[in-house]
Amino acid sequence: MSAVCPDHPCASVWRRAGPWVALLLASVLAGCASAPRGEPLQADAPVDTCRRWYAVLGTMVDRIEARDVQDRRVDGFPQLRQSRFVASLREQASHSSAAFDAWYAHMRALGDEGTAVEMANVPERGWRALFPESGDHARDMAMAKTRACADVLSKFDLSTPERRENLLALAGVPDNYSTLARVLGLYAVTRWPFSAGVSRWQDETQAVFSAGPEALAGPVQRYVPEHAATADDPASALALAPRDALGVPLVSAAVKQRLLDGHAPVVALSPRGDFDRFGELTLSPEGLAAVRPEKPVVYRRVAFTRLGGSTLVQLIYLYWFSERPKTGPFDLLGGALDGVMWRVTLDERGQPLLYDSAHACGCYHLFFPAPALRPKPSPESGMEWAFMPAPAPSLAPGERVVLRLAPRTHYLSAVSTTADFSGRPYQSLPASTLRSLPLGDSADRRSLYGTDGIVPGSQRGERYFFWPMGVRDAGAQRQWGHHATAFVGRRHFDDADLIERRFERVDTVPDAQAGAVDH
Repeated sequence: MSAVCPDHPCASVWRRAGPWVALLLASVLAGCASAPRGEPLQADAPVDTCRRWYAVLGTMVDRIEARDVQDRRVDGFPQLRQSRFVASLREQASHSSAAFDAWYAHMRALGDEGTAVEMANVPERGWRALFPESGDHARDMAMAKTRACADVLSKFDLSTPERRENLLALAGVPDNYSTLARVLGLYAVTRWPFSAGVSRWQDETQAVFSAGPEALAGPVQRYVPEHAATADDPASALALAPRDALGVPLVSAAVKQRLLDGHAPVVALSPRGDFDRFGELTLSPEGLAAVRPEKPVVYRRVAFTRLGGSTLVQLIYLYWFSERPKTGPFDLLGGALDGVMWRVTLDERGQPLLYDSAHACGCYHLFFPAPALRPKPSPESGMEWAFMPAPAPSLAPGERVVLRLAPRTHYLSAVSTTADFSGRPYQSLPASTLRSLPLGDSADRRSLYGTDGIVPGSQRGERYFFWPMGVRDAGAQRQWGHHATAFVGRRHFDDADLIERRFERVDTVPDAQAGAVDH
């Protein structure tokens, strides 16, 4: 190696690296003669140098299987990533330079976040191998270099008409269904027994909701969001938030926090064991996930969706249980870890427009529309479209939604309201925390999710029978952006047009909020 580039930092890295780092950097060092040096990058660094630096990062995270797939990479633009929502803005972004720049800024923000997650999950010894003279500051050096390179590449993209045109021409985010599996599984035929099974589950769920929470047996354990009694109503703050050139609300971190606090639900269960108590997720030194029921925690995020020309704010709450215990050796649905998601979609005034819920496998998707939404008919017989077991609950001032979950299965069984905030308080953490968790007590970190968006070890027996529907690893717990929520048809929990395709509005949208507002 030193004969190839004797004066390059790569040579000393190779000589001084231990076995782990040697494996990690093997493919990086193959291109040693053109790899970027380890000194801090200046703002006027060449574009090619920065592209090579991102190639080094990509090789590092791939060698240790630390690639984060929440958001999709953009081919040829290594500092950018797309979500389904951001990808849905592409046509609108072509209308003006201001709209394009706003679209680009959203992709850059996702790219910065995803790269930072991946870099946090590379062990410190990996960075010291690349920056041997930096000591304990090697990771900081790498982060600074990455930020500078992202600025260099972004400046180049935005100032080059061809790059702007190429970005607009690229495809968006693909769906999470395998067409090949559906062809091999004779989907056109096998979909019908699956559709019948879905209909049976819907009938059973409808019966439970129609009976009401009073019909549910067992002593109830209530979990109440901390500060439930003191949280204010942030609706006016959201309604007054400025919007970018694409009409996306520019919601400050403080307002996001208030929104998430203000709409967090009370959770009620009749626990039959620790598997019915949600809690904080941890990783063992070997990377195995575990739930701490002694520390109840919800993982939260803010997202966006589109409806009738407006961009609406969504609040997502994720509760993790240690398992869905099996009822016997032939139980195909039980297994390790079970996540339950609850989402609140707010209208332009900051009022709930739609509630919906699904498990972290993408299963059991339920809709609870407010009176301002009218459902549209399914375009195809037998398709999983929008199952609505009940309307959205009507909240009086000072009330919160109550989610009643069934024991063992954690099925959502009732949705009601309360002004009684007695119960065990639960804390909150950003959902992004799950993308970089400590491995036991060590300084090393790892994502809860694998490089395929699946939580390792959460697979279910149903995957051996449900594959003809095109959903990979059916029943396994998934990362945000990977929740296919229909076996019959195609539907994702984060589809930007999920609501728009299934509902129409019967209220009036304020003109000032329906489109873009200068900021």
